[in-house]
Amino acid sequence: MKKLFVLFVLVMVLSSFSLAEKINIEFWHAMGGGHGEALNEIVNFFNEANPDIKVEPIYVGNYGALQQKLLASAEAGTLPALSQAYGNWTAKLIPRGVVQELDSFINDPEIGFTEEQWDAIWKPFKEMITWGDTTYAVPFNKSTYVLYYNTDAFNEYGLSAPKDMEELFFDAMMLTEDIDGDGEIDQYGMSFRTTIDHFVVFLRANGGKILKINPDGSYNVTINSPEAEEALQFMYDMIHEYEIAYTQGGYLDGLFGDGKIAMFVETIASKPYVERACVGKHGWAWAPLPKWEVQAPPFAGTDLIMFSDISAEQKQAAWKFMKYLLSPEIQAYWSIQTGYMPAVKTALETPQWKEYVKQNPDAEVPISQIEYGSVDPNVGVWNEVRNIVGQMVGDVLNQKRTVKEGLAWAEQEIKREIEAQAQ
Repeated sequence: MKKLFVLFVLVMVLSSFSLAEKINIEFWHAMGGGHGEALNEIVNFFNEANPDIKVEPIYVGNYGALQQKLLASAEAGTLPALSQAYGNWTAKLIPRGVVQELDSFINDPEIGFTEEQWDAIWKPFKEMITWGDTTYAVPFNKSTYVLYYNTDAFNEYGLSAPKDMEELFFDAMMLTEDIDGDGEIDQYGMSFRTTIDHFVVFLRANGGKILKINPDGSYNVTINSPEAEEALQFMYDMIHEYEIAYTQGGYLDGLFGDGKIAMFVETIASKPYVERACVGKHGWAWAPLPKWEVQAPPFAGTDLIMFSDISAEQKQAAWKFMKYLLSPEIQAYWSIQTGYMPAVKTALETPQWKEYVKQNPDAEVPISQIEYGSVDPNVGVWNEVRNIVGQMVGDVLNQKRTVKEGLAWAEQEIKREIEAQAQ
C-alpha cells in the first residue's frame, strides 16, 4: 500500500512538472463557422504533435472587432502571442514596437526555413508580409477575385467566359434581357458592388493604382489618373449608359442564384454562398478575371503576426506553430477545407491536393492567377484610404458625383488623411 502511495505521489509530481513546463500560446483570429472549425482542427493536430506546447485559438469576432481589440491591447500591453492581421493593421502596429520581426527565425540555421521552403511561398504573398527589408508576418488565409458566371445562361446564349473587357461587355450586353416583356429588365448580364474592391479589380486591370509606393517607403496619391477615370467610367457606363449591369452595395450571391444577374466578380471565399444560392436553380462556374491592359487580379486575406512582448520560450513555440501552418500538408488541408488558396507552391504536390483537384477542377482557376496577382499597399493609412475610395465609388455609381468629381474628391481626401496621420 505504501509503495502504491509513493508511486501515486511520484506520478502527480511528474504530471504537475509536465503541466508547469507546457508553453501556452494565445492565438487571436476572426475565423468563424466552417473556417473556424478547420482552424481548430489544425491547432489540435499541432498540439497533439507537440505536447510541450498548447496553442489556444481565441475567436475574437469579425475583422472589425479583431482590429479594434488589437489596437486597444497594444495600448494596454495585453497583446497575445499570435494574431491574424491585415497588412495595414500590421503597418500601424510596427512603429509601436510590438510586432516581432521574423527574419531572425526565418534565417536561423536550425529552426528557420530552408531555401526550398522560403521559395515555396508565392511571390505576391511575400510582398504582403514584408516592410522594407524586414519580414513581420507569414501568409495565412489568402483569396483572389474571380468571375462567377451562370453556366445555364451562357450555354443558352452560346457564350463562353470572357477573357478580356471587350468580351465582358459583349457578354453582358447579350445576357441582359427583359424576359417577360413587361418593359423591366429581368436579367442583367453583369453586376458591380459599390465598393472599393470591385473598383480596384478594374483599376488594376487597366494598369492604375490608388497609391504609388516609392523605394524609400513614401507614397504618392495616384487615384486621379486617366487609368482610374477610364475604369470607373467603364463601370458607370455599363450601369447607366447601356443598362447592362446592376449595382448595389451588398453581396451579390443571392441575386446571382435567383437569376437576376448572370455575372459578377468576387473573391473565392464567396464560393459556399454561391453554391447555396444556386442549388436547384442553375449551374455556375468561375473563370479568371478578364484582362484589360494587364492581368492583375487583386489578392485579399490576412497574415499571421507574432508579438514581441512574450517570453523567448513562447516566441520559439509561436514560430514552430507558424512554420507548421506553412507546411505543404497543412496548407493543402486548410485550402481544401476552407476554399482559400494554398500559401505555398509545394501544397500543390501533395496527394490530397491532387486528388481534390481531380474532383474539383475549378480549384485550379485561382491558382492560375497567383503569378499575376496584385496586392494592397502595406501602409498604415490604407484602411482610411479604403473608406474614402469606397464612399467615392458609391457616390459615382449612384450618380451623386460625376466620375471626374469623384476622383478629384478622393484624391483631395486621401492627401488630407495622409497629412493628418503624418502630424
